[in-house]
Amino acid sequence: MSHTFYGTLLGDRWRIGPKLGHGQQGETYLARDEKAPNERVVVVKSLSLARGSWKKFDLFEREAAVLKALRHKGIPRYLDQIESEPAGTFYLVMEKAPGATLRSIATRVHFTERELKDIGARVLEILMYLHARRPPVIHRDLKPANLLRASDGQISLVDFGGVRAALRDSGGSTVV
Repeated sequence: MSHTFYGTLLGDRWRIGPKLGHGQQGETYLARDEKAPNERVVVVKSLSLARGSWKKFDLFEREAAVLKALRHKGIPRYLDQIESEPAGTFYLVMEKAPGATLRSIATRVHFTERELKDIGARVLEILMYLHARRPPVIHRDLKPANLLRASDGQISLVDFGGVRAALRDSGGSTVV
């Protein structure tokens, strides 16, 4: 699939392209890495404090900090974080996970029992990695729209915007 990359150049490297979607924290775009020899395509998540609050910025910073520390084939890798114009505009650059969301796939096909078991096992493997970290990482927004499935069956978990880096030792935690 060919995309047009027409937008702003962030950090002298990341050329913004088509919008993928938007959520409570901001917009998500495809972008092209203009310094990579193969001009790889990445994902850029934006946050503008003009539209939000410092709470949103805190969640954005938390997502970046957690992604920096994660190394798992089912979690897109953190690549860069940029502050840009206008003031209060922040960008998080991540690898683009292969495939389509389970939500979009399920609108076109019905998964077999075998496929569902495979998807479940792959999701559990990612969650076991996250929960085994010290401190544990709690995703808090596990849903078909945040799970991508590649043509080879690989599952990727995306959108770490609501992540909790740890449960409080003193007890009590919001469960979503």
